[in-house]
Amino acid sequence: MTTPQPSQPPLRSAGITRGITVIIMLLGGVLALIGATQSWVTATGFEAAHIHSVELSGQEASPVITAMALVTVAAGAALSIARRIGRWIIGIVVVLAAITMGWTTINVALNPTDAVAQKIAETTGTTGIADIAPSIEVSMLPWLTVIGALIGLAGGIIALTAGGHWPVGKTKKYDVGVQQRTDRNGPLDEIDTWDELSRGQDPT
Repeated sequence: MTTPQPSQPPLRSAGITRGITVIIMLLGGVLALIGATQSWVTATGFEAAHIHSVELSGQEASPVITAMALVTVAAGAALSIARRIGRWIIGIVVVLAAITMGWTTINVALNPTDAVAQKIAETTGTTGIADIAPSIEVSMLPWLTVIGALIGLAGGIIALTAGGHWPVGKTKKYDVGVQQRTDRNGPLDEIDTWDELSRGQDPT
């Protein structure tokens, strides 16, 4: 009579897990969004007595920055339930969004005169670069958005390079009509363990 061998507990995923990557993407998107909603450029020194200063936020300078930050946040949330191909798609989307955010933000920070010119024209009723205020200051907040873009870029690269190695069998509850349990002995990450607990099963 053969003595049954004790089954080995599921192994944990090596390297950066899906849960950590989700946090990285969310952090990058939120930081970029916070930075974009703040004042980036302040113009002062107008001759008109009723105009003290004109301020320009990141989203006013370029609405695409806010849009890409929101895309990064949404992609991070979607990564928590995405299957293998979906992870690669999300990774590509986040990389492109991060590059767009970073490039646009740096362009505004390095060329604040061009960025604020339209708002000054609308505020003062004048046109032309010669009518722009003599004093234009750029805050440090655009660089918060750049940092967020870099963090989001890192998350996207991780999803592209490591996403194929993350376990795929424990998120079946999101699929209709698909077998509930597969790959029982595969490695578990934080999100897979949570899925097991939510079904009332012991992941260990």
